[in-house]
Amino acid sequence: MTDAANVSSRHVMAVIGGATAGSEIARILAGYGALVIVFEQNPRPYGKIEDGLPRWHVKQRHDEYEEINKRLDHPNIEYVPMTGMGRDIDFEDLRTRWGVSGIVLTNGAWKDRPLPIDGAEQFIDRGLVYQNKLIYWWNHYPEKSYDGPRFELTPGALVVGGGLASIDVVKVVQIEYALAGLKARGIQGDMLELEREGIEPVLNKNGLKYADLGIAPCRLYYRRRVIDMPLSDIPAGTPDKRADALRQARVKIVDKAQRKFLFEFHELRAPGKVIAENGAMVGINFNRTEVTGSQVKTVEEGVEDARAPLTISSIGSIPQPIPGIPQKGETYIYADQKVGLLMEGATAVFAAGNVLTGKGNIKDSLESGTEIGMRVAEAYLGLSNEELKIAEGARKEAAASAEKIAGAMSVRPKLAPEAVAGLLRRVRERQRAVGYEGSFRAWLAKVTPADLQ
Repeated sequence: MTDAANVSSRHVMAVIGGATAGSEIARILAGYGALVIVFEQNPRPYGKIEDGLPRWHVKQRHDEYEEINKRLDHPNIEYVPMTGMGRDIDFEDLRTRWGVSGIVLTNGAWKDRPLPIDGAEQFIDRGLVYQNKLIYWWNHYPEKSYDGPRFELTPGALVVGGGLASIDVVKVVQIEYALAGLKARGIQGDMLELEREGIEPVLNKNGLKYADLGIAPCRLYYRRRVIDMPLSDIPAGTPDKRADALRQARVKIVDKAQRKFLFEFHELRAPGKVIAENGAMVGINFNRTEVTGSQVKTVEEGVEDARAPLTISSIGSIPQPIPGIPQKGETYIYADQKVGLLMEGATAVFAAGNVLTGKGNIKDSLESGTEIGMRVAEAYLGLSNEELKIAEGARKEAAASAEKIAGAMSVRPKLAPEAVAGLLRRVRERQRAVGYEGSFRAWLAKVTPADLQ
């Protein structure tokens, strides 16, 4: 903890979000001598590693927790938990009145992209659920202290998606179906075993088959073809023969995932209309599509009614809009995108991590575009025994961003000691308001549930 009564002239940077990108950027800026204030909307700083990465990634999650802890436990970093932009602090107030040298947005992509059906939003939590909310629930509901929303994963649920995150969702649903089926027969199932071994092998050990459970499988609908699934990028200029091989590798990955987790996959289907009954969403009327080059177009409307008490939308995540930051569509407008500079002025505003890329999938920060990308996709989906270093790519990207930001800030004047002291007094006031007493490690011990997985 920095002593407000004994400060020198220096840059003071505010980093919004303390997870993989935020903690890495904070560490590098602190290493250059800046005082870094990390504002985190949650008690713990782990972001999508904790709340968006399914909890079967046990080792990867805990390894990254400790990496983040090491970075934030730095004498030049002030941690301010339970403080969200627009919720507890006004962004414009931080930018124009606090007097910080710069702000770096690393608060990720947490807003679900809306399901593209007219009138769908009125059915949220009445038959329609979005991915981020569902995975948050699934990651935390085993905790005794959990008091958030709860969901019933009804048989035959629909998932609208197509990326790795949507396969995460169908895995969650199928594993929960299997656990429920085992429990109904007096058998205590194990989530980790089901994810590791696959559903049918675990049921076979207990003298069962999936058909014996009488539970309709989850159905994943995708508006493109299976060969188009963004499991790994195919860079522009890739030779045709090689690109075709990579597309066929996508088919094999999806086939392996289906065989292991027993979900249905329906390609070339785009949601058209909500099927509603008694004020609730009970399914989707799908259109048939075709893919020409990179374009998707509807070729026949209303070809299929898919009914289910639960529809899960998993079509991507985007950054939350922040009042005061110029935005066009789903992305921010940059003054200089090469360094992630959003806004000039006395307080420069930068973006990094998923805020900059506009992507909410953790896998998007990993290697892609080659066989390595396909191997990473298989490891991520639990289809191989290869170890997955889930945040390594994100850390490298954040480190590169931090160096650019540090270079941009180096030409700006440092704050006078009295200005730094004034900022620290504001920080202390907010920390006291949320019960943070100055020790990062002590705070973590206080707010970490004993049964956190």
